Amino acid sequence: MRNFFKTVPGASLFLLFFSDPAFATQMHSGTEGVIVHQFGHLFFLFSMVVLILTITGKELNREKGWRLIQYAAFFFILWNMAAFAAHLLDNQMNTVTVSNISFSEITITAENGSRLIEIAYYLLKLDHLLCVPAIFFLYRGLCHIPVKEAS
Repeated sequence: MRNFFKTVPGASLFLLFFSDPAFATQMHSGTEGVIVHQFGHLFFLFSMVVLILTITGKELNREKGWRLIQYAAFFFILWNMAAFAAHLLDNQMNTVTVSNISFSEITITAENGSRLIEIAYYLLKLDHLLCVPAIFFLYRGLCHIPVKEAS
């Protein structure tokens, strides 16, 4: 295990300096890829709804750890809804077009010229503002669940 921790910093530095640029927006090409990806969002969303209902039904939300996990599930639901809607607008309905102007600048254009759709799409693409708190609540919730030692 010690060798792993020695190699991770080196590998991380190698990837940092010798990899291609990674952009925050990823498009899904091909119809079958988008459909499967969308089903993944719906399945994850449904799973988080079931998790919230299970936690509430078993009254686990009285404990801090489970309550935080419930908050995480709620943020994951919002994240999946935003990601699903954004994919619907750009990959399935082709309602918006994203064009690269430069390395750090893009233009979002709605096919019908609607500024409201452009703003909505931009806000939907800020889905990391929902996903990061979800991951944080999940982590904190798991930290608060007591570990039972095996006998």
